[in-house]
Amino acid sequence: MVMKTKSLALLILFFIFSNCKAFHPLTLQKTSPFILSQTPYYQAWISGMPGGGSGINVFIPIEEAMNFRLDSLHFRGQRVKAVYQNKSIFACYEAIHNQNRDIILTKDVLKEMDNSLLSTVDRSPFSLKDNACILSYQVNNKRCYYKIEDLQQKPSIGYPSAPTD
Repeated sequence: MVMKTKSLALLILFFIFSNCKAFHPLTLQKTSPFILSQTPYYQAWISGMPGGGSGINVFIPIEEAMNFRLDSLHFRGQRVKAVYQNKSIFACYEAIHNQNRDIILTKDVLKEMDNSLLSTVDRSPFSLKDNACILSYQVNNKRCYYKIEDLQQKPSIGYPSAPTD
């Protein structure tokens, strides 16, 4: 009887873990859901003002209107929301350097959530080279992933500081 109970418990655990998303590998699509109009690229930027921010923008210029819903872009170990603007799929990765270090202290806990010490980076489950990214998107409510390799690096942009009065 004890042996049957243990076997049943192991069988139940097996079914629970076999249905977990973590145990299913994330499969990449072999065909692109869009046509590129130019070579995809990334470009670092930094604000000309202390605390103004810095980061890397990723651009995927596309030719056709999309028949899928954008989700996110995975790049250099991070995952951020992807948007469509100016005929490109775009994502902005903020770096920890040159960020505003002001801390909000208030009785309202929700306002303190904006403190940089409390913010977290959304980690990507993919291991990629520095010049590759993975686009996450949905077609017919099914999540798909497409890998883009050999992103071109463009020269960094240094935005000027604010004008002095």
